[in-house]
Amino acid sequence: MTGPSRHSLDGVPVTAVPPELALYPYGAFTTFVAVDGEVLAWGRHEDRLARSAAELWGQELDRAELRATLRRHLDGTTAESVRVSVYPAELDLAAPASASGCRVLVSSRASAWPIPVVTRFRVRTTPHRRELPELKSTSLLMQIKLRRESQLAAYDDALFVDGDRVLEGTTWSVVLWQDGVVVVPDGDVLPSITADVLVRVADRLGWRREVRELTVADLAAADLVLAVNANNPARAISEVDGCAVPVDADLLDAVAGGYRDQARDPI
Repeated sequence: MTGPSRHSLDGVPVTAVPPELALYPYGAFTTFVAVDGEVLAWGRHEDRLARSAAELWGQELDRAELRATLRRHLDGTTAESVRVSVYPAELDLAAPASASGCRVLVSSRASAWPIPVVTRFRVRTTPHRRELPELKSTSLLMQIKLRRESQLAAYDDALFVDGDRVLEGTTWSVVLWQDGVVVVPDGDVLPSITADVLVRVADRLGWRREVRELTVADLAAADLVLAVNANNPARAISEVDGCAVPVDADLLDAVAGGYRDQARDPI
């Protein structure tokens, strides 16, 4: 996140990331935009955290306490970009099998709502596959490194590929729109909650969904290619490796409007 932010740990305001998470970033997170205490697909975010805690250290997440913690953090806010991280309360680097408990770190900052449309996002392809791509891990070493290298090369970000096959971005997913079909790449990528919301938008616009292999060449032939996450659901990729990618401005506006109008869930 950028800009001023607020943090709370297990419901108590804090001013810094707790040292145990900073030293051993063994955890998972999810990100969303909360508007007046409501979130798109809240149940999916909750499920993501619960599955991650169970897989990483065998912990059953207390969902009621999670929701109570979030409500306290968001009390009185209007639109906030929120990241919720979960990690073990007890973790010995030499004996991770004994990890136990669960701490909840909530970080947030004010967010523009409705989320603005982005028409120019330049990426370069980078061969990379995230470790445990099905998990939204708190360990972001390679994503940050590869984003930095792309920005130093005058791009906005890195698009991960396997050969010519498109996977995902550093902290975003790819959603392609072409000829009445919206395509989400298959393979070893993080299941994207935002992409699934956009599939609902596509259905309302009369587009059908496919999950299949995408190549770099497919991007150049599309009507619109989005680099999506919770903070950027309407961000159009305009260039890949220096080659222009079409941006259908009317379609982009329709997608942004459909996303804005989706029903939100109270926490």
